[in-house]
Amino acid sequence: MTYSPITPQSQPSPADTQSQIQTNFSTFASIFAANHTALNKKNQGDHEAVILEKQSADPGVFLDLVSLYAKDAISQSGTQPQLFARIKQFIPLVTNSPMQLTQSTVNTVGPNQFQSFLPGNFMLYFGITTSNGTITLSPAPTSINTAIAIPNQLTNNIASKVSTNITSNATFDIISNATGVFSFTWIAIAIA
Repeated sequence: MTYSPITPQSQPSPADTQSQIQTNFSTFASIFAANHTALNKKNQGDHEAVILEKQSADPGVFLDLVSLYAKDAISQSGTQPQLFARIKQFIPLVTNSPMQLTQSTVNTVGPNQFQSFLPGNFMLYFGITTSNGTITLSPAPTSINTAIAIPNQLTNNIASKVSTNITSNATFDIISNATGVFSFTWIAIAIA
């Protein structure tokens, strides 16, 4: 016999479902251990993971609640389930569109380029480069919204002039009048 989450019930009598109740009691710890802190530890019974069932459509928002849910999202790296939020409409005539909160591909190993996700299907890329030239974002986003570079050194107490030029969906150039060995800190915001 296996664990039954619907036993015991008010009917039939517990005497009639004794075998199932005994099975539930003997297997409860192992069943409950999935996604919970063990019952014999500090913080026993706490959730260790939240599992969201993937939704096929955006759920509605009622009262003053927020919908937090998983749904497939399309990005340059393919279609994968992501975390979404939808808040109550608080400005008349402005829809409460779903906001994508996560992106499944994030580079955190560097050494010269890192990234994180921003709400709304945006990616924040940042890093350091030691010269003028082309920066290639990886994994490649759908498009780059903005790219900014800042020099890390001064020449005669004056920062060199720096600009950026977005050249494709995943590349931008750093252009500077700096001479010699220079490093630049850069940041780019892109659509995943």
